[in-house]
Amino acid sequence: MIKTLFALVLIVAGVDLAVAQGAIGAERPEYATAAQALEGLRKKPGIKISEQSGWTVIEDRSNFSIWSFPPVGHPAYPTAIQRMVVQDGSEVSLKMHVLCEAPKPDCDAVVAEFGKLNERARDELNSKTR
Repeated sequence: MIKTLFALVLIVAGVDLAVAQGAIGAERPEYATAAQALEGLRKKPGIKISEQSGWTVIEDRSNFSIWSFPPVGHPAYPTAIQRMVVQDGSEVSLKMHVLCEAPKPDCDAVVAEFGKLNERARDELNSKTR
Protein backbone atom coordinates (compact mmCIF):
# COMPACT_ATOMS: atom_id res chain seq x y z
CA MET A 1 0.00 0.00 0.00
CA ILE A 2 2.80 2.48 0.78
CA LYS A 3 4.20 2.13 -2.77
CA THR A 4 0.77 3.02 -4.15
CA LEU A 5 0.60 6.06 -1.90
CA PHE A 6 4.10 7.11 -2.90
CA ALA A 7 3.06 6.89 -6.55
CA LEU A 8 0.05 9.09 -5.73
CA VAL A 9 2.34 11.60 -4.02
CA LEU A 10 4.54 11.63 -7.12
CA ILE A 11 1.50 12.27 -9.31
CA VAL A 12 0.32 15.10 -7.07
CA ALA A 13 3.88 16.48 -7.00
CA GLY A 14 4.00 16.54 -10.78
CA VAL A 15 0.79 18.53 -10.96
CA ASP A 16 1.31 20.81 -8.00
CA LEU A 17 5.09 21.28 -7.87
CA ALA A 18 5.42 19.48 -4.54
CA VAL A 19 3.67 17.88 -1.62
CA ALA A 20 4.43 19.09 1.85
CA GLN A 21 3.51 18.95 5.50
CA GLY A 22 2.15 22.23 6.81
CA ALA A 23 4.89 22.66 9.43
CA ILE A 24 8.66 22.60 9.41
CA GLY A 25 10.00 19.29 10.69
CA ALA A 26 11.54 19.47 14.13
CA GLU A 27 14.00 16.61 13.65
CA ARG A 28 17.60 17.39 12.76
CA PRO A 29 17.93 17.55 8.98
CA GLU A 30 20.22 15.21 7.07
CA TYR A 31 22.08 18.16 5.49
CA ALA A 32 23.23 21.48 6.97
CA THR A 33 22.46 23.66 3.93
CA ALA A 34 20.34 23.57 0.80
CA ALA A 35 23.50 23.45 -1.34
CA GLN A 36 24.81 20.44 0.61
CA ALA A 37 21.47 18.70 0.20
CA LEU A 38 21.42 19.27 -3.55
CA GLU A 39 25.03 18.16 -3.96
CA GLY A 40 24.61 15.10 -1.74
CA LEU A 41 21.42 13.98 -3.43
CA ARG A 42 22.90 14.36 -6.91
CA LYS A 43 25.62 11.87 -5.90
CA LYS A 44 23.18 9.37 -4.43
CA PRO A 45 22.48 6.28 -6.57
CA GLY A 46 18.92 5.55 -7.65
CA ILE A 47 17.51 9.06 -7.52
CA LYS A 48 15.51 10.73 -10.28
CA ILE A 49 16.09 14.44 -11.01
CA SER A 50 13.61 16.57 -12.95
CA GLU A 51 12.70 20.21 -13.38
CA GLN A 52 9.16 21.45 -12.75
CA SER A 53 8.32 25.11 -13.27
CA GLY A 54 11.98 26.00 -12.73
CA TRP A 55 12.27 24.01 -9.49
CA THR A 56 14.70 21.11 -9.22
CA VAL A 57 12.76 18.08 -7.97
CA ILE A 58 14.56 14.97 -6.76
CA GLU A 59 12.76 11.69 -6.11
CA ASP A 60 14.48 9.37 -3.64
CA ARG A 61 12.43 6.19 -3.62
CA SER A 62 14.80 4.54 -1.13
CA ASN A 63 13.13 6.54 1.66
CA PHE A 64 9.90 7.64 -0.07
CA SER A 65 11.10 11.25 -0.32
CA ILE A 66 10.67 14.10 -2.75
CA TRP A 67 13.06 17.04 -2.45
CA SER A 68 12.29 20.44 -4.01
CA PHE A 69 14.78 23.25 -4.65
CA PRO A 70 13.64 26.66 -5.95
CA PRO A 71 15.49 28.30 -8.82
CA VAL A 72 17.99 31.12 -8.38
CA GLY A 73 15.95 34.31 -8.29
CA HIS A 74 13.06 32.79 -6.33
CA PRO A 75 12.46 34.77 -3.10
CA ALA A 76 13.04 31.63 -0.98
CA TYR A 77 16.33 30.69 -2.70
CA PRO A 78 18.35 28.90 -1.35
CA THR A 79 15.96 26.37 0.14
CA ALA A 80 15.64 22.58 0.27
CA ILE A 81 12.24 21.06 1.05
CA GLN A 82 11.99 17.35 1.74
CA ARG A 83 8.62 15.61 1.82
CA MET A 84 8.31 12.03 2.97
CA VAL A 85 5.51 9.49 2.97
CA VAL A 86 5.50 8.00 6.47
CA GLN A 87 3.49 4.98 7.58
CA ASP A 88 2.69 4.43 11.26
CA GLY A 89 0.59 1.30 11.60
CA SER A 90 -2.37 1.83 9.30
CA GLU A 91 -1.93 5.61 9.25
CA VAL A 92 -0.10 7.21 6.33
CA SER A 93 1.00 10.83 6.50
CA LEU A 94 3.24 13.34 4.78
CA LYS A 95 6.15 14.80 6.70
CA MET A 96 8.25 17.79 5.72
CA HIS A 97 11.72 19.13 6.54
CA VAL A 98 12.79 22.57 5.36
CA LEU A 99 16.27 24.06 5.06
CA CYS A 100 15.57 27.70 4.19
CA GLU A 101 18.43 30.18 4.08
CA ALA A 102 16.40 33.07 2.68
CA PRO A 103 14.96 35.90 4.80
CA LYS A 104 12.35 34.67 7.30
CA PRO A 105 9.32 36.22 5.52
CA ASP A 106 10.28 34.42 2.30
CA CYS A 107 10.80 31.14 4.16
CA ASP A 108 7.42 31.53 5.87
CA ALA A 109 5.77 32.19 2.50
CA VAL A 110 7.21 29.07 0.84
CA VAL A 111 6.25 26.92 3.85
CA ALA A 112 2.70 28.32 3.68
CA GLU A 113 2.55 27.61 -0.07
CA PHE A 114 3.64 24.02 0.47
CA GLY A 115 1.17 23.73 3.36
CA LYS A 116 -1.70 24.49 0.98
CA LEU A 117 -0.39 21.92 -1.48
CA ASN A 118 -0.16 19.43 1.37
CA GLU A 119 -3.78 19.93 2.32
CA ARG A 120 -4.84 19.09 -1.22
CA ALA A 121 -2.51 16.07 -1.30
CA ARG A 122 -3.80 14.88 2.09
CA ASP A 123 -7.37 15.09 0.76
CA GLU A 124 -6.29 13.04 -2.28
CA LEU A 125 -4.57 10.44 -0.09
CA ASN A 126 -7.58 10.18 2.22
CA SER A 127 -10.00 9.75 -0.66
CA LYS A 128 -7.78 6.99 -2.21
CA THR A 129 -7.34 5.03 1.03
CA ARG A 130 -11.01 4.87 1.98
